[in-house]
Amino acid sequence: MESTNRIFAVVKKEIMLAFNTALGYTFILLFMFVESLLFFFGIGGNSFWDRKSSDLGFFFLLTPYLLLLFVSAIGMKIWAEEKESGTWEVLFTLPFKEWEVVLGKYIACCVIVFLALLSTLFIPLTTMIFGAPDIGILISGYLGVFFVGITFVSIILFFTLFFNTQIGTFLFGFFILSIFYSFGIQKLADFLGKNIYEWLSIFSLQSHFESFRLGILDPRDIYFYISVNFLFLTLASFQLRENR
Repeated sequence: MESTNRIFAVVKKEIMLAFNTALGYTFILLFMFVESLLFFFGIGGNSFWDRKSSDLGFFFLLTPYLLLLFVSAIGMKIWAEEKESGTWEVLFTLPFKEWEVVLGKYIACCVIVFLALLSTLFIPLTTMIFGAPDIGILISGYLGVFFVGITFVSIILFFTLFFNTQIGTFLFGFFILSIFYSFGIQKLADFLGKNIYEWLSIFSLQSHFESFRLGILDPRDIYFYISVNFLFLTLASFQLRENR
C-alpha cells in the first residue's frame, strides 16, 4: 500500500509538471494537428480525398512514426529536467525506492501518450461519415499504437538516464527509438541480407506492430511488448540505483 501511494505521488507530480504549463497541451495539440494534416491532406497524392476510402491502414502506418517524435519530446524532460533544475539530488533523499520512481514516471508518460492518441479519435470518427471502416482493425490498431507508444517510453526512460541536457536527450532518444522501430523495415532485407534481416526483425517494434495494423491480435506480439517494457523498466531501475 505504501509503495502504491509513493508511485501515485510520482505519477501525480509528473502529470502536474506536464500540464501546469502550456507545453504538455502544446505537444498533444501538435501531435493531433500533424496527424490529421498528414492523414487528410497527405504528402503528394496520398491524401484521404485522393484515396477515396475509409480504410485506416495509412493512419496506423503513420502514427508510430509521429510517436517517435512525440515520445522523444516528452521523454527529454523525464530525467534531464530533474538534473537541470537541481532536484536530481533531492530525488535521492526522498524515501522512494528506485523502481517506484521509474514506474511512477513511466505511468505518467503512458497517460500522456494515451491522451495524445485519444485526441486523434476524431479522425476515424470522420471516416465513418464517408464510409464504414473496419471496427476490428480500428480497435486492434489503436491497441497496437498504444503498445508501441508505451514501449518507446520504457526505452526512453532507460537510455535518457545517461544524459544531462534536454536537447541531447531528445536527439539521442529519437535516434535510439528510430533504430528499435526500423529493424522491421522491409528495405533492410535488401541491404543486410535476408538472414540478418529475419534475425533483427525478431526484435523490431515495427514487425510486431504489423499484426495489430492488420486487425490481428496475436498473443506473441502482446507478450513481446510487455517483455520489452519489463526489460527496460528493470534496466532503468538498476541504473538509477547505480546513480544514487
